[in-house]
Parts: sequence; structure tokens; C-alpha cells
Amino acid sequence: MKRILIVGGGASGLSAAITAAQQGAKVTVLERLPRVGKKILATGNGRCNLGHTGCDFSKYHGTVPQAKSILQRFDTQAFFASLGILTRTDAEGRMYPAANAASSVLDSLRLACARYGVTEICNTKLTALKQKGDTWVALCGEKNYTADAVILAAGGAAAPNCGTDGNLLPMLQAMGHAVTHPLPALCPIPTDPALVRSLKGMRVQASASLLLQDTVCKTEIGEVQFTENALSGICIFNLSRLAAIYGNRARIALDLLPHHSMEEADALIQQWITLRAEDDAESLLIGLLPKRVSAVCIRQAMQKNQGTVKSIFPDTMAKKTLLQLLKCWVFPVTGTATFAQAQVTAGGVSGQSITGTLESRLAKNLYLCGELLDIDGDCGGYNLDWAWASGCCAGKAAAKG
Repeated sequence: MKRILIVGGGASGLSAAITAAQQGAKVTVLERLPRVGKKILATGNGRCNLGHTGCDFSKYHGTVPQAKSILQRFDTQAFFASLGILTRTDAEGRMYPAANAASSVLDSLRLACARYGVTEICNTKLTALKQKGDTWVALCGEKNYTADAVILAAGGAAAPNCGTDGNLLPMLQAMGHAVTHPLPALCPIPTDPALVRSLKGMRVQASASLLLQDTVCKTEIGEVQFTENALSGICIFNLSRLAAIYGNRARIALDLLPHHSMEEADALIQQWITLRAEDDAESLLIGLLPKRVSAVCIRQAMQKNQGTVKSIFPDTMAKKTLLQLLKCWVFPVTGTATFAQAQVTAGGVSGQSITGTLESRLAKNLYLCGELLDIDGDCGGYNLDWAWASGCCAGKAAAKG
């Protein structure tokens, strides 16, 4: 019976464990936290957005081209059906457990592990990994564990409170694996606090674009949230990996009327100016924005917001100034979010260092999966899809190899 050691008891590690054990391997999972699966419980705001229908590879980024075929061959819904988990899919294609609770997903994974004889060893951190002949030795403090194959599924550097701090990346780099420098992704984008502090807690619907000089690198539409010193929300999260890469060379531009052309927006603003000519200027945009956001937009565009609408917008030029801000409200990128704020890691072990079955090209019977590799997805279940798919791929290959 082949002995397989899995380092990391998260989504990719548990799916690897189940798959390898189903192939008849003797599987042991090493987890540094007191219990496996902590990050699974936090996904989807506790509901576990465990996948996304279809396989839109444009939602993935990084240097692991092998991921495309692995994802195309994997059926997330069928995998969870085999574990007794029914799923439901929302209108945008995001897949959730029918119980609407992440705990049901983790419970089913752990039940499957127990059913197939997987051993869980928690409160155990890998400190070194050595290969002696055909045997792997994992050093964990004063204890050593031996195996015929090792699957590294310890995650990236995001969400360190869930046990993932990127500590295996330097070890793998020292072994000769190519590693893309890890950066936080799916996180807020820091900006000038003076521009957003007064908007803390406000939300607007907008088209958000990341600009590099005058070039639009990527655009997302959705809800934008303002914090004391950053922009947040799903559409901002999907821009955050680029913001981390480009840093303060980048800017975020919000279009608060994304479904209206410049001409249509111009007509709307003129309609509101005419309708509310005698009202307080702060009320001009209440049909579009919360009043506090409206006041900030008008003050930024006109350098004042006190007085009637007609006094602050007396002519076409004043209206044009406001229109330009509403269609392109620009915020500088002033830094990078912390890994504690990030949901995933952009970066990791490059695809050039692994085979199509996720085996290391530098060490036989060493496999890598999940967020440890240089692939990350947008919001919507794409990252968990990769975790399950890559874990099952590594688990099957390790058991048969």
C-alpha cells in the first residue's frame, strides 16, 4: 500500500486526501492548526461559494497553463454529489451547498476522509522536507514522518490566521523551483484617505477600471464600497491583483453611470438640474447616489456644495465638470493591502516547475496543488474550483505514480 503524506488540511489537501485514499493509498494529512479546514469555513461569508458553473479560464491568472486541462476535466458538482452534498447555483453561476453553510462542506469532507481511513494529525508544522532514496521524510519539530509520496497543499500567503503564510515557498525555491513573488489578491485597494474617509461605509454601483497611465487594463462592474483608506467590494477585489503588481503607477477610475453613454448622462444631469434648481445642491444626485456620496462628488467637482443647485451649476461648463467626474472619478493606488486582508495569493510556484499531473519536475513523487501554485482566480468560486480540481489531480497521480 502506497504511503502518501499531505501537508495542509485545507480545500486542496482534503480533496487530495480523499482521492488518493479512494485509489487505495494510505494517507496522512499534516495540519499546522488545531483543526483542518478553517479557511473553508470562512469562504462565501460562511456559505462556501464552492465553485462556478462552466470553465471560464479567462477568470484565472498566473503561470500554470496546465490548470486549464485540469479544470476542464473536473466536475465540482459531481465531486460533491459523490460526498453526499447537494449544490445550488445562483443566477450568476456561483455554486453553493444546498444547506447554505460552509460547515456542511467541511463536515462532508472530513466524513469522507474518515470513511477512507485518512489520518489527520493537527498542530503539526512542516519545517523541512528531505528525500532519501525512494522515501520522503517530513521533519515537523521533534517528529518525523515518512512516505512514498508527498503532496504539498499548504496554500499561499493570504489569510495567515487560517494557517497559510507562504512558509513553503522559500523551501521550494531553495530546491530549485521557480517561484513568482507572492502578492495579495481579492482584497481592498488602498487609496488617498482624504478622498474616501468621509465616505466610509457608503456603497455605490459603478464600473471600476484599473488605469496604467491612460490605458485601461481591466474593467469590472458591481458594487464599490468605501472604507476609511481604501476601495473595496467584489469588482475592486477583481482588480486588486493588478493594483498589487503595478502599485502607485496605477489608478482606479469609477464610472457611476456605467450603463449610460456620455450623451445620455449629460441629458440626465440636465434633467436633474432643471427639476431641482431651487433645492440644496447636495440633493442634486439623490436619484443616483446616497446623499453623502452626492455631496462629496459635487464638492470635489465644484470645490463647494453649499447653496442651491442653480447657484452651483449656473452654466453648461459647470454641468460638464460634474459629468466628467461622474463618468471618471479617479482614485490613486497608494499601496498594497496586507495578506491578512486578502482572500487569495497571486504568485507561487510557476507552471514550468511542474508536470501536467502537478508532480515536481525537480523531485520525483513530490506534488503541489492549490494556492501554493502560481494561479489565482476572480471572485465567484473560481479559486475553490481550482483547489478541488488540483487536489484531486495530485491525489490521483500520487496514488498511481
